[in-house]
Amino acid sequence: MTVLDVRKLVLLREVGARGSIAAAAQALNYTRSAVSQQLSALESETGTALLDRGSKRAELTPAGRMLVTHTERVLAQLEEAEAQLMARDGRVTGELRVGVPLHEGPALLVPALNRLRKSHPELRITLHGVHPDEGRQTVRLGRLDAVLASGYSHVPEPRVPGLYEEEVISDRIRLAVAPGHPLARAEEPRALAEFAEEPWLLDRTSGLGQLALHVCAGAGFAPDIVSDIGDMQAVFGLVSLGWGVALVPDLVPDRPGHPVTRIPLKGIRPIRRITLVVRTGTLTSPPVAALLPAVREAADELRRVTTD
Repeated sequence: MTVLDVRKLVLLREVGARGSIAAAAQALNYTRSAVSQQLSALESETGTALLDRGSKRAELTPAGRMLVTHTERVLAQLEEAEAQLMARDGRVTGELRVGVPLHEGPALLVPALNRLRKSHPELRITLHGVHPDEGRQTVRLGRLDAVLASGYSHVPEPRVPGLYEEEVISDRIRLAVAPGHPLARAEEPRALAEFAEEPWLLDRTSGLGQLALHVCAGAGFAPDIVSDIGDMQAVFGLVSLGWGVALVPDLVPDRPGHPVTRIPLKGIRPIRRITLVVRTGTLTSPPVAALLPAVREAADELRRVTTD
């Protein structure tokens, strides 16, 4: 009986996630030829094609996707076994790599991580900037151990295998307009259709941009998009200067020197959910097991501050 090599299975999973052998090789610090040879050997061992090499992307065949599904389970079980070994002496040691989204991420994570460092001085914590749309895959592929991720009402999130995701806080999404805008009245809800003729700032590729397109369609119009910049601080600057209007979550802080007015929307209440994402196999590891309650506590504190 042939026993499949876990290292080759990891290569297959990486190619499936990255979309090409070259990208997988770069991510794993291998040569392209080495990855290709290992995958060819895996196909010989399994007796079936695992990659569709005829397409522009290195897409997995049905057999390849099935094998990656099993690989996710195997890796989760191996990580869980390692976590239980680490937990035997009750110490919280090692390294915890945490992905932090820009702007509002530090306000939630840093207090939790500071508390964690004081409680467990043997634990090394490193912070890493992540693009909002890449955080989940970065954790799944083992580049990070935890990340804050966002989900939006009315925008379906595809399930990422091998991940545990826990909602820690949510915030309302309002419309940001320039101060002095003729429709701006502090805390006075406005129908979204009233802004149908305004220029809009939104990134179609982001979850927030997808939400904006959805609610605008529901209000009966397609927004005139004059900027697809996704960085929220840049968006605040443009809104403040009168370049357009934009949907913004409440927990994203204002940009100093660039005031905007945030208007609640009449008849709809779009919500953003902020979640903490870790791999299922690491849930019992001492660093992740200590991180989860620390983030919950920090979220409770932030919730009290923002609702006072």
